[in-house]
Amino acid sequence: MVTITVLNDNTPGRGMLSEHGLSFHIQTDDRKILLDAGPGDVFKKNADKLGIDLYDIDAVVLSHGHWDHGNGFKYLPSLPLYAHPAVFKKRYHKERNEDYVGLDFNRADFEERFDLHITDKPFQLGRNIWFLGEIPRLNKFESKSTAFIDEAGTEDYIPDDTGVAVRTKGGLIVISGCAHAGIVNTINHAQKVTGIEKVRAVMGGFHLKKADEVTRQTIREIKQLDIKEVYPSHCTDLPALAMFFNTFGMNQVRTGDVLTFE
Repeated sequence: MVTITVLNDNTPGRGMLSEHGLSFHIQTDDRKILLDAGPGDVFKKNADKLGIDLYDIDAVVLSHGHWDHGNGFKYLPSLPLYAHPAVFKKRYHKERNEDYVGLDFNRADFEERFDLHITDKPFQLGRNIWFLGEIPRLNKFESKSTAFIDEAGTEDYIPDDTGVAVRTKGGLIVISGCAHAGIVNTINHAQKVTGIEKVRAVMGGFHLKKADEVTRQTIREIKQLDIKEVYPSHCTDLPALAMFFNTFGMNQVRTGDVLTFE
């Protein structure tokens, strides 16, 4: 049994608090993993409401170094933490007056607080769960532009973007933070890392904003992979969400949702 609890997403539900960001608690047969912590303490307050003990976690994964996924780490106890080496880059939004969008912490802060594991390589966190490491940008339609720059003013394509993959009896569950690498690239990489071709579900931020050709191609690719359970959330904006709903008929992901998979 795999249980995924949405501790924070942009949309509130079930009497939970909510803020812009993402945090998923993932429980497999032998591991409890936290993917991201959102921007503040909302994930922690919701965990308390849902009876999830954040001290009873085996590892934390940071999907990438943006404030809305990692600033909440200040509210976590000392735990093993897995992340890509580029998460500590100083990064800014290039079209919003260069707003700072990176983390409030540097590497020394993380090393002092956590058992830090920095790697761009995949790593198996348990019998049935993987940290995906750096995701190759291999297809022709994803990750072709970026809204971000680094402190040198160079376009920042978020090389640290990653996610996790979970094995179930019915195939993989692929979980992204924001999918800056592209959700299809993420799925394909998860298949390669795990050696499992069958993907039953994909969820998390897809970083799709418009009802455009990129969103249409993404949907075509997911259908071609025969993925039945599709849960876009967080940084997937309404025009793209509507296209996914019309294709897959899924419910909107809300804070407090609990998804179970055999």
